[in-house]
Amino acid sequence: MARGKTRSGLIAALDIGTSKVCCFIARREKDHPPKIIGIGHNMSKGLQSGSIANLDAAQEVVLAAVNAAEKMAGQTIESVIVNLSGGRPESETHTVELPLGSRPIGNLEIRKLNDQKEALLRQAGDELIHTVPLGFRLDGASSMNDPRGMYGSTLGLDLHFVRTQTAPLRNLDTLLGRCHLAIEETVVTPLASGLSALTPDQRELGATVIDMGAGTTSVAVFNGGQVIYTTSIPVGGAHVTRDIAYGLNTSLNHAERMKTLHGSALTSPSDDQEILAVPIIGDEDENNFNHVPRSMLINIIKPRLEETFELIRDQLEEHGLTQIGGRSIVLTGGASQLNAIADLANQMFERPATVAHPHGVTGLAEATAGPAFSACAGLLLRAVEQQNDPLSEAMASIHQSGGRWGRLGAWFKENF
Repeated sequence: MARGKTRSGLIAALDIGTSKVCCFIARREKDHPPKIIGIGHNMSKGLQSGSIANLDAAQEVVLAAVNAAEKMAGQTIESVIVNLSGGRPESETHTVELPLGSRPIGNLEIRKLNDQKEALLRQAGDELIHTVPLGFRLDGASSMNDPRGMYGSTLGLDLHFVRTQTAPLRNLDTLLGRCHLAIEETVVTPLASGLSALTPDQRELGATVIDMGAGTTSVAVFNGGQVIYTTSIPVGGAHVTRDIAYGLNTSLNHAERMKTLHGSALTSPSDDQEILAVPIIGDEDENNFNHVPRSMLINIIKPRLEETFELIRDQLEEHGLTQIGGRSIVLTGGASQLNAIADLANQMFERPATVAHPHGVTGLAEATAGPAFSACAGLLLRAVEQQNDPLSEAMASIHQSGGRWGRLGAWFKENF
């Protein structure tokens, strides 16, 4: 992937999703959160399930969003930090180990372990987009930040990798190249959303972020201040809309409107009494409607949402993350705005669930302050993190995206 520099003091984020494309331009000031000075967003074209399906159409909407943000900011950008919604990201945890002698652990042992880590990263290839060191491990005991001076038989380093398919990354690079934009970093959507939707305490104590987009629902589990697991499910709000269109024999536009105005994740006793007028698909008479109870609409919506949450719950259980990542369920993304969706998530996960709006940035307009814009705001926060992380440039020589190294990465840099 190409890398570029934004103009001094400016950072730019580009959220390319199935239903919308959004660009934020922000000014970064020392000891202050990023201040957004330019916003551009419009409906997507040429994207399907988070991946690029038509380069020409996608180029048109990306340029429109970027140009609108540049016009509002009065600035021109040359590079962006961008999200990746498709590509089926896979989360892996690896441990590199070093046998120890009778000496206490010193700088030499840490350097040897670091060499193993870098060799492993080189072997990972272009599909690796994030690497997070989780902590040292001495004779199987994990979560150790500095093992120097200690004795043991084996020293290990736990690493969290996020891999994705190569083709979506190349297509994204091609798309932004056609828009004359360099990519500073590619970030999986749930990681970006988590940075703006979660509080520092939630990231530290453990939380699961569920970003509910139009084409995909993506998940990130945070613990100890870092992301420890990510996954993505190719089901989103657009699938709910299609279910409604099919079930009520109406157009996609009317189905989306009904979902937004009358939809809910849970039924209520009054739903049978509330009657909705549903335009019939293909009927030339605009005054010809079917009339159905609101309960019928909700009984179409609810099973799809239950299926989505069940798939996520199964993934968390399979990877042993129910307790670590399940203390707090945080929903965000455009599809999370459905009425009573947090209540349904509460029932499904048996944990407190909330719908989160982006925070940590200033200057958001009212129209862009909702959950649908958490990922774009989180990309700005990610850019600030990377500028503060002295390992970013060093890691870029190994792999295009570097990765969030956080406290442990700073420790490596400080000591080696």
